[in-house]
Amino acid sequence: MDRSVELGIMDGSFRCGRIQSGSAGRSAAADQHMGASKSSYSPRQLAQVLGVSVQSVQRWVDAGRLKAWKTPSGHRKIDGASAQALIDAMRAGGGEPAAASGGSSPRVLIVDDDPAALELIEMLVEEAFPHAAVTKARNGFEGLQALGRVTPDILVTDIVMPHIDGLEMLRYVATQADRPGLVIATSFLQPDELERRGGLDPDVAFLPKPLDPAAFLALLRERQTAR
Repeated sequence: MDRSVELGIMDGSFRCGRIQSGSAGRSAAADQHMGASKSSYSPRQLAQVLGVSVQSVQRWVDAGRLKAWKTPSGHRKIDGASAQALIDAMRAGGGEPAAASGGSSPRVLIVDDDPAALELIEMLVEEAFPHAAVTKARNGFEGLQALGRVTPDILVTDIVMPHIDGLEMLRYVATQADRPGLVIATSFLQPDELERRGGLDPDVAFLPKPLDPAAFLALLRERQTAR
């Protein structure tokens, strides 16, 4: 099983969700936070900036995606640099979402045994493709079942998973005439370990974990531009 502490920005902090452009969907306080960095945030303040629930922020702190500490009175504070790195990454990857070619909505299959990773990748996909039809699977076996029902336009998979791992699933995908247009594999495994396990097909894009959200969004948008 891959490490449970999943996709974050490279310093260990990233939260799924989309910061909307313009004033819609943000309060004046959120706009103020977006314009200036702070030394620390409360979970409620950061949730307001990101447009997510307080519970979501607290969950990502618990998972190590945001650096935080507790005050002597027991209140949680989130490191300002960690939060700002997240805000900057989301702003850089935001802007106007790319519209699907010809008005269509890409079909995306995400395979990962970490529920938090599934949620996070789904939100990144929706950042690039707001109308994407997303299917999620918790391991390679469920991924193969989903592939048997419909071939996705984009496949994103973890490597180390129970039952059937990502490498075995991708070997099956490589034998099929009808394959996804874009395949992205992610893992904490080092390249030499991947090679010892059989390696990846040259057509598979590999992104190490913790995931760089800007690099992930760039791959998705390159796929859109190529269509």
